[in-house]
Amino acid sequence: MRKPTYRKIQTLNAALTVFVLFASFYFQYVVGLVPCPLCMMQRVCVFLLLAVMGLSFRTLKKAHIISLLQIIIACAGLYFSLRQLWLQSLPAGEAPACMPSLDILIHYLPWQTVIKALFLGTGDCAEISWRLLGISMPGWSAMYFLFMALMGCFLFWHTRLSTLREEH
Repeated sequence: MRKPTYRKIQTLNAALTVFVLFASFYFQYVVGLVPCPLCMMQRVCVFLLLAVMGLSFRTLKKAHIISLLQIIIACAGLYFSLRQLWLQSLPAGEAPACMPSLDILIHYLPWQTVIKALFLGTGDCAEISWRLLGISMPGWSAMYFLFMALMGCFLFWHTRLSTLREEH
């Protein structure tokens, strides 16, 4: 893979990521949906993906490392979205208890409880407040993170092959 091809692919990935990021802000500030802890963690993963894709590289070896970081962050986002989908699939009585908003959790509860809520979710994460084509928001997020992980694997593989060719 050549550098211009890598840049074009990452530019398209970054454009998709900016769209996802703006969509999350639209749903929060225009539609009025309050993000749950797992939604916030997914948003952090989207920010991190955008930051990693924005890293400059001079060699394909650095592009290879950037692709690996993209895979790791996308898999973390996939975990959070799949965890939320699992919570949404639980029967009403089995979902975890609802907790106060994240700012109240941070202010009044120990940091261990806040971290647990961020990584495992709360009862708020089990609510389905929006659907498109029958798929809830974490379902769409899971598809986005899966796509980004697959693109990261594709770039990782092709940049590795290119660096091996350069060495020989």
